[in-house]
Amino acid sequence: MLIRSLLVIAVLAIAGLILWSEWLGAQAARRYPPTGSFVSFDSGRLHYRERRPDGPSRGTVVLIHGASSSHADMLATLGPELAHYRLVAFDRPGHGWSDRLDGAAMADPARQAEALMRGIDAVVPERFVLVAHSLGGAASTRMALDHPDRLRGLVLLGAVTHPWPGGIAWYHHLTVWPVIGPLFTRLVGVPAASNLLESGAESVFAPRPVTPGYLDAAQIALLLRPATFRANSQDIAATLDFVTAQAPRYRDLQVPVIAITGDSDAIVSPVIHSAAIARQAPQGRFVLLPGVGHMPHHAAPEIVAAAVDELSTSRSGLAALPAATAPRGPYD
Repeated sequence: MLIRSLLVIAVLAIAGLILWSEWLGAQAARRYPPTGSFVSFDSGRLHYRERRPDGPSRGTVVLIHGASSSHADMLATLGPELAHYRLVAFDRPGHGWSDRLDGAAMADPARQAEALMRGIDAVVPERFVLVAHSLGGAASTRMALDHPDRLRGLVLLGAVTHPWPGGIAWYHHLTVWPVIGPLFTRLVGVPAASNLLESGAESVFAPRPVTPGYLDAAQIALLLRPATFRANSQDIAATLDFVTAQAPRYRDLQVPVIAITGDSDAIVSPVIHSAAIARQAPQGRFVLLPGVGHMPHHAAPEIVAAAVDELSTSRSGLAALPAATAPRGPYD
């Protein structure tokens, strides 16, 4: 009798956590509905937001967000600084309001790059400056490598570009496993994440304070949808092998690259990633921001805007933006 009672309690607890996770995701979806436009493919749609300048345009800028976020993070902070440009901010496949398209296979940054480029081609026929943050750097560097004729330049913000020691957190491995992954996501992942949104934001902004209203403006709660939470872990799990294979190609980059990062970034190493790609890229520039963590676009959006200005007007490489001296690292 006792064992039966314990089993009933366990089943009810599991069912309750699953329902709680689904409710959290549904609440986030209702709070932050899609407000942009869609590009349709046979396998689904990509969502994007666009802002056009009131006056003459200086060009077009495409924004690609990182992990655990959506287009809203980039647009919220860079929109005012880049008000003289046509801005197009995409949700990566499986994030925000973009469909996952090819399912779990879309975790491959090369597939994301291909899908995003198809979406961009549909709405941005002109050449553009590409700005990418964090994990979005993996797909964005592939876009720059494969489609140099479409880009005026690439601005990387605390971007993931190279292999790193230590691998990924254990819970990402569990989240991506078949059968176990969906259960772990609903029983542990989403409920835990719902209590860690504020502390997670503090860790990526550190040592600076979180931008007031950040969680709401960036629509971070959309991560609490189970499918999005799992897609996020799949992306993180797939990126290490991808950048390991791609890193030697950066010497072939044909577009100017400005890698901007904080010297206090404890999420994505400034030395392993930003400094390394700035050295490898023939037209590379490394900009190190003192006292800044993993959110340079929030800490210094004017520096990002200056980089975009330079790339949108420069015809002969990089000259105007002051650069920091790149520290030596393992990818020299």
